Amino acid sequence: MYGLSRVAAKSVSFILIPLYTSKFTADGIANINLLEALWQYLFIICMFSFETAIIFFCASEKNISRRKIILFNFFILSVFNSVVLLMLGGMFSENISLAVLKDIQYTDIIYYCFLISVFESLLVLPMTISRLNEKPTLYIIISISNLGLNLLLQLYFIVIKNYDFGYVFLAKTIAPALIFLIFIPYVIKNIFASISIEDIKSILRFSFPLMLAALLSIMLNTFDRFILTYFVSKEDIAVYTTGYSIGSMTNAFILAPFTLAFNMIFWKKIEEENFRRFMTKSSTYLFFAMIVISLVITYFMSYGIKIFVRNEALWTAGNVIPFILFANCFVSLFIFPSHDFYYRKTTSKILFIIAICLLFNFIANVIFISYFGIYASAVITVLSFMLMILLGYLITKNYSFTKFESRKIILLSVMFLIFASYVYMISISNVYLDIIIKLLLIFLFFVILHIFKFFEPIETERIKGFFNKYLFSKLK
Repeated sequence: MYGLSRVAAKSVSFILIPLYTSKFTADGIANINLLEALWQYLFIICMFSFETAIIFFCASEKNISRRKIILFNFFILSVFNSVVLLMLGGMFSENISLAVLKDIQYTDIIYYCFLISVFESLLVLPMTISRLNEKPTLYIIISISNLGLNLLLQLYFIVIKNYDFGYVFLAKTIAPALIFLIFIPYVIKNIFASISIEDIKSILRFSFPLMLAALLSIMLNTFDRFILTYFVSKEDIAVYTTGYSIGSMTNAFILAPFTLAFNMIFWKKIEEENFRRFMTKSSTYLFFAMIVISLVITYFMSYGIKIFVRNEALWTAGNVIPFILFANCFVSLFIFPSHDFYYRKTTSKILFIIAICLLFNFIANVIFISYFGIYASAVITVLSFMLMILLGYLITKNYSFTKFESRKIILLSVMFLIFASYVYMISISNVYLDIIIKLLLIFLFFVILHIFKFFEPIETERIKGFFNKYLFSKLK
């Protein structure tokens, strides 16, 4: 259910990619992607990791009155952050416009980014409360209402009125602002006005390192595009950021919904006898799902990119996509040591790990971008996230709930690299032959996994049972 909201979000992105690439120049697309990264930085600062903190403080709280008081203190902190951020936006928008887009004419759009971050962070409150109340349908209604209004406004501004890219960000401002106003009564219903200094201190102690870690994490994902502005053309930045957006499909369709559900399931199952096995198998099969979907996208993106990206100058983004897909597979594994840190209230260690990875990413990009351009950034992204999960594993290995099945993870990684190399090494002009070969390679991928005993006997039996029940019986 939670996954539907993320699927919807990514579906909107796919609708907008052909729209943007047909309406705007490469420079305009580069500016949009740079500003997208900017408002996400501001969003992380404004939200202050309160979504995770609310779940941590409230999920196990059985006293409803006590929960309402805690939520009120989150509400007060969110409003305070929003006011401060808007004041900063008013003072520094012109400077940020000059630093990010190299032109002060975009000052108004920069301020829209501050507004977007404020209203999106405030909208997190009713969405998270709906998760606490186990109302995924309401969560989806809020999320899809925001996305739907955003999409309709962008279509109106860009297609009907033919306005410039600045109106993309105006639409992104109006949508969450209006939806938040609609759901304020739901927030009020679930809070009780009582300021608790002790709660506020506890919230800030928990949230501050997580906010910094989240900020550094988003920088780890996006900071290279700002470095690229000093070394490559705006067209190259548009190619790279388009590839990055498409390569993040697995995050939206698999990782994000998994994380939303897992954050609640973790606390519910933690006392169960088979909890450690649950964590171990979850890590293996999440990585497996990420790898398989990444391979499928890698094989068939050459057809999809020509449909979704309407500017031929950006079709070379296909060369970047497999690297981003592979990098995100390692991002998925970091969920598990992260929960070890949450449980032990040592969230500062997440900050430490991401800071090390960001430093590596920054230094490596500065050194290698001038020689290898956007492809250096793509490879460095993979190495940065591999370093992140390695550090997480080493720090938590003595007390982790998750015992990674290292042999299986390495097997999947090596096989992805081997099988994905097909798209770089071989080019077949006959579309039907190309598709048949790729489908056979995917089948071979599973055969090799079986040969190397990736699946346990009980898992193999269940897979056979699934196909017998839902496929072969229907064919008969």
